[in-house]
Amino acid sequence: GKGDPPAVSGTEHRMPLLPNLLYGLFALALGVTGYFLPVNIFYCGSNRPFAPPGHWTTNITALPDDVQDWASSAEHRYSFSSFVYIPGEKVTLFQGSSVDGSNGATMGLWAAPASVYPFQTAEPRNFPDIENPTEFIVTGTGRACFRAYKNTPPPPPPNGTRPKPIPVPVPKLNSGNVIACCDGKTLQTTKDVSSNTTLLNPYGLYVENATKALWFKDDAAYSGPFMGTGTLIYSVDDYETMELTLHSTYHAPRGYKPPADGDDAEDCDKVERQRALMALFLSTLPVTITSVLLWVKRHASSMSITTYVGLSASAVFLFVLFSGKEYYVDTFSNWWYSISGLLFMLIMTDLSFCERSLAKDPFVWGINFGALAFFVGMIMLTGIFDQYHAWRWLVFNAFAIVPIGIVGLGTDQLFLLILCAIGWLMDSFRIAALLANDSPEAAAPIYFVVLGTSGLLIAGAGWLLSKHQDHVHNVIEYHMEQLSISRRLLPELGHVVLHTEDPLSEPISTSRHDGDNSVC
Repeated sequence: GKGDPPAVSGTEHRMPLLPNLLYGLFALALGVTGYFLPVNIFYCGSNRPFAPPGHWTTNITALPDDVQDWASSAEHRYSFSSFVYIPGEKVTLFQGSSVDGSNGATMGLWAAPASVYPFQTAEPRNFPDIENPTEFIVTGTGRACFRAYKNTPPPPPPNGTRPKPIPVPVPKLNSGNVIACCDGKTLQTTKDVSSNTTLLNPYGLYVENATKALWFKDDAAYSGPFMGTGTLIYSVDDYETMELTLHSTYHAPRGYKPPADGDDAEDCDKVERQRALMALFLSTLPVTITSVLLWVKRHASSMSITTYVGLSASAVFLFVLFSGKEYYVDTFSNWWYSISGLLFMLIMTDLSFCERSLAKDPFVWGINFGALAFFVGMIMLTGIFDQYHAWRWLVFNAFAIVPIGIVGLGTDQLFLLILCAIGWLMDSFRIAALLANDSPEAAAPIYFVVLGTSGLLIAGAGWLLSKHQDHVHNVIEYHMEQLSISRRLLPELGHVVLHTEDPLSEPISTSRHDGDNSVC
């Protein structure tokens, strides 16, 4: 008849699931293998290849006479003293927790002048950055020294804002195990002056009689460029600067050269660019090109997924290559997955209407995977789980859930409708949490009622959709066909025969609507 489509001999046979998965694993394995090379060639700072452990030794005869016996002792002696009295300053240093429990389970450092007993004229002073002080020892210089943990947390972000990425290389905060000295009023702590003076487990504090210098030992690192065995010996000669002097020498394994002081500050941005450039040509571009070729030649459905993975990885490496700022990758990825996931889903949807020229199954897989990337990307971009602002949830629902639902109804893809249902449940949890915050004592009934109501609404929506699904699907599909760009840009093809792997499958329809003469 006049409205019948032109005669087309079109047969498309679907590839079995197992070969599809094997093709996908092959493409991904190609990318992972190609990424190994740049990771192991280019490195900076502590990201260095593994080396066998070395050994630390100390020339005991080069140390002061009254230190040699202490240094040569192999006894791993610890002191668990929790307080000390400084005679010259008439002050007692001790460890303890605050009355209100603000310190949590940790013990802090306190200083109590001798005149306050029984605490009538003054209060003990707390040094809030010091935790778990122990091994107190009087130096004879009006100070007492001890080992402790110094915690310097970053400042909290302003209310209602998300913390910004911290540029690297990050300046070292004096956090971790330290040796500290205090006179009851002022406090000084040791500082890491090179890559091999980071204290691991200092112990055995000792005061030299002649110079009053502080000496202590430390264990060898069990990881990093200076890992090995033996004991490290340090001294603190100036209690004002608290600079460390290392008296031990590292003997590296044969053929291994440890990094020199200052190597941690080398240009890691340059290394990241080198990695990104090599990974681009050895990993992500081969994955993308291989996926496209297998998609066109073998009609493997999984190739639509690996194509998106290859393009996304290429975009990340290009970002690092041109910016040199790997620490901004998370922010870039949030935007990338949100935008590229939506575009990939829409492009696959549009191309799925060109059934005569291309196999349909890869587009179906691409629609589902693009929707998943878009869904996850919008969660990360809006930060709905980090900042509980109402507008974030409105943006997520309006610009993520609604488009996915429309495409799911138009393409008849169940997975997209499941994503919409998951988004609905997320909304329900958020509403229940808001109500429970106002009435904590009724939290359980509130969650029960809200989630129960949400479940009933989802079930009702499913029942209503099942009654009108064909009509809704046909209406949305019709408008998608009318808006299809591929139908307008690609020329008519006439007779096309598509061959894939399984010769036993039934051919799929080559026209969506009777009477529709438009072909692509």
